[in-house]
Amino acid sequence: MKNLMLRSALILFACYLVQGCVFIRSSSITGSAGTGTAVNASASDMGFLELVAPTGLTHSANQQLATQCPGGKFGNVQSELSMRDFLLVQLYTVSADAVCQ
Repeated sequence: MKNLMLRSALILFACYLVQGCVFIRSSSITGSAGTGTAVNASASDMGFLELVAPTGLTHSANQQLATQCPGGKFGNVQSELSMRDFLLVQLYTVSADAVCQ
């Protein structure tokens, strides 16, 4: 009986870990689309224990937007930051949309 309870507890704990190991948090800033050619970009990197967050994600996304515009000039940027939490490791993603001017 004790062995059966231990196995059941281990199975329940494993199911809890599998279901509860991913949390998704996101925020976004939206604006008007404007006139011109729409472009989009995204950059992602890993963090650790929510203490070490990646740097330069926004800069990387902005560089990608600039390379897609012939003159390198863009406006009406709309960005979104999302974070997926996998227990100890986090995946940060910045997505950006803009209009080439």
